[in-house]
Amino acid sequence: MRITFRAALGVPLMTAAALALTSVPAGAATGDLAINGTTQTDPSGCYALDEAASIVDNLTDAAAEIHSGADCGGEVVEVIQAGDDSRVTGAQSLYIP
Repeated sequence: MRITFRAALGVPLMTAAALALTSVPAGAATGDLAINGTTQTDPSGCYALDEAASIVDNLTDAAAEIHSGADCGGEVVEVIQAGDDSRVTGAQSLYIP
C-alpha cells in the first residue's frame, strides 16, 4: 500500500483544525461581567477600572481578581467571587480567567 505525503499529512491537519474549532479554553468564565454598567458576556482577560471608583457585578462562574496596577499588574487587592458584586476604589484593573 502506497501512502502519499499529502494524504499522510492531511489527516493530522484536519484533526487539529477540528479540535481548534471546537475547543473552549479550560477555566474560561461563562456568564456576564458588568463594570460600571458595561456588560461583557463570557469575559476573559484583563479589564481597566476607574481608579476613583468602579461598580463590578460578577455574574460569571469564576472569581475576578482586582489588581492595584494597570494591565493586571501590581498586587491583588480584592477577589470578587462568582455571583457577587463590589464597589472597588483605588484599583486600576480586573482579571478574570
